[in-house]
Amino acid sequence: MYVVLLWLAVAATVVSFGTRALEGRMDPTSSLFGAVAMVAFLAIAVAARLRRVQLEWIEHALLWGASGILLANLTVRFYVVPPDLAGVEAVVATLLWFPLVFVFSTVAFDGERSLRYSAAVYVLFMLATMPHAFASIGGGTVISGFGVLLQAYLAYAVTITALYFFADLQQRMAAMEETARTMRKLANTDALTGLANRRQAEEQLARELRRAERYGRVFSVLMLDIDHFKDLNDRFGHQAGDDVLVDLSRRIGAMVRASDTVARWGGEEFLLLTPETPIGDAQRLAEMIRRHVADNTLAGRYQVTVSLGVASYRPGDTLGSLVARSDAALYLAKRGGRNQVRLEIVPAPPAD
Repeated sequence: MYVVLLWLAVAATVVSFGTRALEGRMDPTSSLFGAVAMVAFLAIAVAARLRRVQLEWIEHALLWGASGILLANLTVRFYVVPPDLAGVEAVVATLLWFPLVFVFSTVAFDGERSLRYSAAVYVLFMLATMPHAFASIGGGTVISGFGVLLQAYLAYAVTITALYFFADLQQRMAAMEETARTMRKLANTDALTGLANRRQAEEQLARELRRAERYGRVFSVLMLDIDHFKDLNDRFGHQAGDDVLVDLSRRIGAMVRASDTVARWGGEEFLLLTPETPIGDAQRLAEMIRRHVADNTLAGRYQVTVSLGVASYRPGDTLGSLVARSDAALYLAKRGGRNQVRLEIVPAPPAD
């Protein structure tokens, strides 16, 4: 963004410089400060493009460079060159460009820091122009008179104040949005494992059911339970149980697709939702998870096994019926000796 602003500053300086030259209204002061501005902004832009300086230095250079050129331009025109060479149009242009310094300060820095920078530039502007303003009371040119500069003081003060309050409002809104995102995450995430919680899993299941009903898509649900988890807690303590849950969650998450949902359904029970997955593919995934857990120690030292039940969507399914079938398959795996995968029981077609 700063590179774009810098090149725009270079372009604006070139246009202003060139227009005055083509119209034959170029004065020595305009020539001097136009050249200085072009060289300064071009040097900063090249340095930023080449990434030779830190971003903070670019911000300071752009802010104080623009402020310094504008202030020096006014100072020279008010106090150095003769009044007839001061250039009414150049003074007007300088006064019009000055508020952009306050805008850039607001964009570049946070609220309090931006306010300090803008206030410092504003004070320098008043110190540079106020002697001329008072000296021009009752005389002087229309544009450089006390009334015009007084209006500039007031307009700049209002601009700085408005920008500060707008920036503060934006920061407050951003903080509120971040808080809302955090609250949504907490409401839908299991605090221990970082997986989706039961509420989030049910919402995902409901969405997948609607998609399956509307488009005739297939998906499967896997219910997973850690075998003898109570014995693990009783033997090694609840911290060991928590460590196993966390490690198992991480391992399962690494084995599924980004489109799948892994949720902690409750206690030591997990639910996996696998879109676009027929029951055969879901069975292979379940078996891969089962073997991985059986062949590895969890949390660095605990040997556990898992049982899984698999069910696939059927037309007319509800959330409750689909989960119930996968849970019934899990019960069969438990009753059959644990450390195994069982599929849902598909009822036989009615006899003719």
